[in-house]
Amino acid sequence: MTAAKRAPLLRPEPGPDTLKATRWGGERLGRLRGAPAGAQIGESWELSTLAGRESRAGGRALDAWLGAPLPFLAKLIDTALPLSVQVHPGDRADAPGKEEAWMILDAAPGARLWAGLAPGSDRDRVAARGRARARDRRHEDALFAELRAIDARPGTVILVPAGTLHAIGGGILLAEIQQPSDCTYRLYDYQSGRELHVDAALDALAVDAQATVWSPGDPPRTLRGAHLDLTPLGPGEHALAVADPTLVVLLAGAATIDDERLVAGDLALLLPGEARISVEAGGLAIVGGCDRARAG
Repeated sequence: MTAAKRAPLLRPEPGPDTLKATRWGGERLGRLRGAPAGAQIGESWELSTLAGRESRAGGRALDAWLGAPLPFLAKLIDTALPLSVQVHPGDRADAPGKEEAWMILDAAPGARLWAGLAPGSDRDRVAARGRARARDRRHEDALFAELRAIDARPGTVILVPAGTLHAIGGGILLAEIQQPSDCTYRLYDYQSGRELHVDAALDALAVDAQATVWSPGDPPRTLRGAHLDLTPLGPGEHALAVADPTLVVLLAGAATIDDERLVAGDLALLLPGEARISVEAGGLAIVGGCDRARAG
């Protein structure tokens, strides 16, 4: 019998081209990824083959390992200030949409995210609140009252379908996996001066879209979206048959993949083959990927 092929594991090598300074970025991510002291780094594009933001692994460009574009984009995000209230479009004939998932690494007490409309809300209510808030910040609470609030507890995984109105609050460090698209329509942005896309956001809004949330202590299960699949792995031994490039995120503790040790905050990419993940006591790993050819 032929021995199973061991799945190669790639560790991302973020560099200047993959670090994104933002007005809302904190300083934790910059310290983790070697940015100058005090830099407000909001995003680190850890695993990307998008033009202009290509990442590297094992001393080579990521697409040189893959021979094709990566079917997802993986980032680390650090929010000192809240991000905009926004919508990502769904798939189009000429471009992928942007389904995404958030994996909470750390959060300040009381930090929150928002995803989906609250019970009783509808497109007209969101349109009225959004247009009013675009002009005047004094009543922004009325807009957020139309959204479903989610506590940002470390270890929580939140799958956000395309078309979901959402926002990430301040004080959060998270890993994100998404379809390989960089299209965002901002409904509200705290009078930041950045361009808003109110009409486009309302057009892209899927009123019934809701996030799927898994928290530590919930029964083990795979979160499945139109394109993304994410599986939490708790302490113990886990055998994986990797068919497509697969993201691994350590949310807590430590784990070993074959001979590679990962600790909280580490991301890695498994290429096709067989892998064994050993998650230590108190650890939590998330594995998953994106099939952009699969429709919901």
